[in-house]
Amino acid sequence: MSLRLVVDNSGDPAAQASPKSCAKVLDRYWLRAAAPEIWARFLREGFASPEAVAVHFEVRFSTACNWWNGLNRPSADKVLIAMVEMPDALTVALAAELDARRAA
Repeated sequence: MSLRLVVDNSGDPAAQASPKSCAKVLDRYWLRAAAPEIWARFLREGFASPEAVAVHFEVRFSTACNWWNGLNRPSADKVLIAMVEMPDALTVALAAELDARRAA
């Protein structure tokens, strides 16, 4: 078995390389830290009170209050429920938080 090196010197290398924009990398640490505020924004926009949140997501009132005030993140099953039942509202809350971060 032999190896063969193939080199193309037919053109300008700078012209051949098309400029590509760098994809933005998701800052997972920031998202973890911002999750309670994103969730709270989503809840405050979509529900009248912590009581309504507790009833809708079938959680204790104290849990709903902690979410409402941005003190805790929800568990994955509650996020999945929100994604299925209210995907647009959850997307708007996330976009608003991302816009606020970009402006800062």
